[in-house]
Formats: sequence, structure tokens, C-alpha cells
Amino acid sequence: MKKDKINLALLWSHYDGGVTSVNDLVLGLDKERFNAIFIYLTGYGVETNFIEEAGYDVFYLSNMERIRGFRLSILYRLIRILKERNIEILHCHAHKCSSYGANAATFTKTPVVLSHVHGLSRTRNFKRRLANFLLFRKFTRIIAVAKSVKEDVLRSNWSVSTEKISVLENSIDYKRFADVSTSKEDAKGMLGFSSDAFVFGTVGRLSRNKGQIYLIKAFVKAKQMIPSANLIFVGEGPLRQDLEKDAAKMGVFDSIHFLGRRDDIEKIYKAIDVFVLPSIGSEGMPRVILEAMAAGVPCVGTKIGGTPEVICNNDIGYVVESRDSEALAQAMTKLAKMTPKKQQKLIDNAKQRIYSHYSHDVVIRKLENIYETELTDYYESDKRQKSNV
Repeated sequence: MKKDKINLALLWSHYDGGVTSVNDLVLGLDKERFNAIFIYLTGYGVETNFIEEAGYDVFYLSNMERIRGFRLSILYRLIRILKERNIEILHCHAHKCSSYGANAATFTKTPVVLSHVHGLSRTRNFKRRLANFLLFRKFTRIIAVAKSVKEDVLRSNWSVSTEKISVLENSIDYKRFADVSTSKEDAKGMLGFSSDAFVFGTVGRLSRNKGQIYLIKAFVKAKQMIPSANLIFVGEGPLRQDLEKDAAKMGVFDSIHFLGRRDDIEKIYKAIDVFVLPSIGSEGMPRVILEAMAAGVPCVGTKIGGTPEVICNNDIGYVVESRDSEALAQAMTKLAKMTPKKQQKLIDNAKQRIYSHYSHDVVIRKLENIYETELTDYYESDKRQKSNV
């Protein structure tokens, strides 16, 4: 018999301290309807977990720095927790968690098992394709963060029906980015810029799939048209030294600023005049585009993953081909030289799109619907089977 309160478990590989839209959505679920717990394959390096501090039960299945191979000890602990907590919905994130979750659910007979795919090209080789062929049949539903991710899953995996995959877009806390009291002048001053400096900016891990080298090349071209232009990178990563060397070689080192990781990102957006996401790789649904648009920053992105789904026309922002620094520079310059009236119209359109389609308040209803529909279908199917015995 279905209980009034749904027991839900979120399974992640590790806790990295960062905000994820799914965690935010689950924390916003009705506590009278859902009883959520959070499980991590490893707790290595974790000192404090804001989810635990918020009053939720948190479990770590190991304390390994890296989990190599399939560990039966982890599977056993997961099975035990699912049984003890009588979990009805197990929401697994990424391949490794999905593998453990699918196998554990086989023993516990967990009614609903969801596999969440966050990016493109997750099925990279024959071995992964074979593993997915065996695993996907065990999932009640697969969740993709964008339509492009759904299409990628269908294209790269055997025997997965389109009906089995739902799209649940990434989302953001809209008010956090839209309602910032800091002025643009003060935000620029905070970063050491004068009020008349023009600031291009990007946010993200400094890695090859983010395409930052193409942004530097584009910035060189844009700066020829906008002498006061500066470029800021927010984030850290293995490519930082290489990017700094590239900026020096191209003669723009003094105009490019690497800010590292920042906890005041909503204020950083206020200092940016045009936001650029030059991704070339496996973006699913980049939250930074959602954040920048909500913050009222005109945006340029590339035709990778869910970015064209967000920036769906030129009245919202611009999307160009990836790896094309010339096209990137043209779009950056066009936004920079747009009249204030046209730019404000674009900003208003973009903010409305984020509020209507990608805010937590909107997407949480979609997640609730997935949870409740899948569980209701299970219990109704189970009831029919028993009545036919």
C-alpha cells in the first residue's frame, strides 16, 4: 500500500561543496510529502556538508579518494541503507552511481530507480555502450538535463526508447542573481576597474572542453574595436598557466584577469558587460548561462549542448559555432556596441525566459511530477498484477 510520505534517496559520487540544481530542487520539496536522504559513494575530504547542516540525513559509503573498479563493500552498504530507510525512489547521478544504484535496487526491489545524465558524450566507447545496454533496462526512467543530451543518449545507446527519457533542465535560484543591490559601478570598482572600462567575462573550470583559448583569440579581435575592453576568467583548473601564456603571447595579458574561484559570483556578474561561454565540449545545460541571463548580462554562447536551447533566438542573446574565434568576436562586439535601448530589450527578454523556464520554482514542479508519476505508475501496476494472480 502506498504511504502518504515518499522515501527518496539521492545518490552522488562525492560531495564537492558546490551548488547543484538538483540538490536545490530536492531541498525545496514539500517535507510533508517527501522524506529525502543524500548518499555519497565517498566522503573523502568532506569536513562540512551544507545539506547535513540543513537537517537532512547524509550517508557516505566509503572514505576513498578514488574508487577504482566496482567495490562490493560499497554495494553492500548501499543495499543496507535502501532497505533500512525503505527507499521508494532512488535518484542516481552519472554513470558510476547509476551502476551501483541499479545493482542495489535489484536486491532491494526499490520501486523507482532514476538515472540522471548531466552532459554530452557520456557513452564514449563500446565498453560503456555495453554496460549501458545492461543497466538501462533496470532504470524506471532516464533523466537528461537538455533535449540535446536526450538526443545524445538515444543516438549512442542501443535499444533505449525515447519514451523512457525525460528532460529536466538545470535551474537556478532566480532571485539570487536577478535581485542584487550592488551597482555596476561598485561591482567594477570591487574588481579594480574604472566605471568606464568595458568588461567581457566568463565563468567555469579552466579546461580544454570549455574552449577558453578561442575566447582569448576572440578578445584580441574585440579589443581592437573596443580599446577599453578587459576580460575576466572566474574559476580554476589545469589550463590556467597555459591560458596565461597564451594571453601574453597575443599581447593582451595586461587586459585579461584570472580571478580564481569566487563565492560572490552574483556580484561578479554585475561587473560584466557581456558574458561569453566559448564551450567546445561536453556541456549539458550550463548553469552559468542561466545565471548570467538572470543577472541581466547580455550573453554569447556556442552551439554546444543545451546552450542553443536556452539562447533560442537573437532577441535573447547570440549563439555561434564552437571553435570559431572570428564569429565569437563578431558577436561580442555586436552586443558591446548595441544601443542601450536594444540591449535593455534583449536583457529583459533573457531574464523573462530564465524566470519562466529555468528558475527553481518552475523546474521543481517538473521534478515532483516525475517522482510522483513514476511511483504512482509502479503501485498501480503492482496492484493490477496482484489482482490478476
